[in-house]
Amino acid sequence: MAELELKEGQTYLLDGNVLVEASFNDTTGMWQLHESEERANWLVSPNGRLLGMQFDIARDVWLLAREPDIWTTSDLQTAGEKAPKLGQLIRQAETTAQQKYGGSLTLMRVDTGWKAMYGAPNFETEEGRREFQRLKTYKSLYEALRDLTASA
Repeated sequence: MAELELKEGQTYLLDGNVLVEASFNDTTGMWQLHESEERANWLVSPNGRLLGMQFDIARDVWLLAREPDIWTTSDLQTAGEKAPKLGQLIRQAETTAQQKYGGSLTLMRVDTGWKAMYGAPNFETEEGRREFQRLKTYKSLYEALRDLTASA
């Protein structure tokens, strides 16, 4: 498998955003990552790729979705008990944006990761483009929001 050795019952952050819990399925011989709040989970294939699954509540069955393009076990980080959830960070950033920045919040996916800022970048001016380029690029949206809300 990939770099990370999964542990039974351990909570991980998937792609820096989603809290999942690992369990080993003796029947299939594969690891399963359960998302606690959503009815979704991922199977870890022998090569470390994550195969997405979704629960169909009407038929009471799991549906295998297309394999995510970027997710492997290398996208998992061990999460502590107090790891904040992405939704909480977004709500916190939205509240700060409303109170201090006229409601403007910019979250942008770039080739190398994520950039986040309060307000809106002005790409029509050279200074606006430079300001955007100076923003730190984060590996995940979770990290970008965490640092943005901490600096507010």
